Amino acid sequence: MKKNPNPPADAAELRRRAEDRFQTRERNPQSAQRLVHELKVHQIELEMQNEELQRARAKADALLAQYTDLYDFAPTGYFNLARDGTILAVNLTGARLLGLGRAQLLKRRFGSLVSEPDRPALNACLEKTFAGTDRECCEVALLRAEAAPLFVRIEAVVSAGRRECRAAVLDVTDRHRAEAEQERLVQELQSALARVKLLSGLLPICANCKSIRNDEGYWKQLESYISSHSEATFSHGICPECLNKLYPELEQQIRERTGEKGRQNAVHSGQ
Repeated sequence: MKKNPNPPADAAELRRRAEDRFQTRERNPQSAQRLVHELKVHQIELEMQNEELQRARAKADALLAQYTDLYDFAPTGYFNLARDGTILAVNLTGARLLGLGRAQLLKRRFGSLVSEPDRPALNACLEKTFAGTDRECCEVALLRAEAAPLFVRIEAVVSAGRRECRAAVLDVTDRHRAEAEQERLVQELQSALARVKLLSGLLPICANCKSIRNDEGYWKQLESYISSHSEATFSHGICPECLNKLYPELEQQIRERTGEKGRQNAVHSGQ
């Protein structure tokens, strides 16, 4: 490529100054050596700076790995929620609690994962969280595909900018089941105590026919009253005194045929 025979005036001036500087350096070798020394020192400085940057990057990577391990593999589910309950971030534990991937949870309303009866409690908790500064708590049942509901305790606190809240979600299903079982046992015990108390206190009973007067003022046979107020059942027989009084001929025949011991056995067996 041919050079421009008529370079601009400023280019010609720059060329002249460069040649003058070159001639000066040729005449002063110490200046050139000093420049080489400065360049080498500057190169070493750059190498040291690069090593420092490499160490800082390695430290940052280690801290990031530690943070990721603490956040993603914590025993508690962590959610970042917007004011309307939209999931902005979630750790792996929180995703596993629901049996879904993080990609399926992000940008989704947390309320859609809560059982319908518990959604008002969740909405009230989020409203209090964004309105105040204290930690707010609630317990709700989370819906899971092809699995029983998961009962969780949510503890939420608003962020510094108040644009989102951080919520810890703890699995309390075992405790909830234990409380439900305890409540069932308490109800069974109370029912049993109520049945026992039905036959306590004074019972008006007829001195002649032994009928009992109920709370409504009606007289009922003893067997009927006890059967309706307890789980007892009756098997009928006849005592020796009544057998002698009501059926003297039968009582005499039994005595002659079996003797006194047979008489007692026959009476108690209802014969």
